[in-house]
Amino acid sequence: MTYDRLAESVALIQHGLRSDPARLSRRRRFAALAVDVDGDVACTAFVRRGVSCPEGDTHLLERRGDTWRLLGGGGGSWDDDGFADRPGAVELGGLVVVRGGGSVLRNADRRMPWGARYVHDVQLRVSAEVHAVVVGGSRTLTVPRHGHLVVVWAGGRPPALAVHDRVGRLLAPVPPLDGTVPWVR
Repeated sequence: MTYDRLAESVALIQHGLRSDPARLSRRRRFAALAVDVDGDVACTAFVRRGVSCPEGDTHLLERRGDTWRLLGGGGGSWDDDGFADRPGAVELGGLVVVRGGGSVLRNADRRMPWGARYVHDVQLRVSAEVHAVVVGGSRTLTVPRHGHLVVVWAGGRPPALAVHDRVGRLLAPVPPLDGTVPWVR
């Protein structure tokens, strides 16, 4: 089952998560999981019915003027459809777990190899104890029931993350997302 990646991503960017389906079905073949926007770049995440198992997709986008354009993305098969309630930190293996990530070239039309600019993303699964993830000290991502989040940034270093509980108390700062630490606790 395919879907219009650009149209669905733009709708997700503009309106946020509009529904929280309990599962995929023959009628509901894909669903939005998460979105993050940082200035003129965005990342969206979807789950869809695959041939033998559910598949997760992420899409990286860039805004030029009033128009969003798809830069690229990635995906892979999942053990389940991702709609189960998020587990506790002990069961998950930490307050936040990195599920994957990627980068895509932002200025692929340049003539010379130097001056490459990238957009990066990381996919997170967040435990039940966490209510919000603060990204770079400037934007707050409220954790949905299923606990799947994406974080996007342009440029080099990943933003600092901090996790907060329901009343706003800092649970823990998250170590830098440098690609070498598979489990963030």
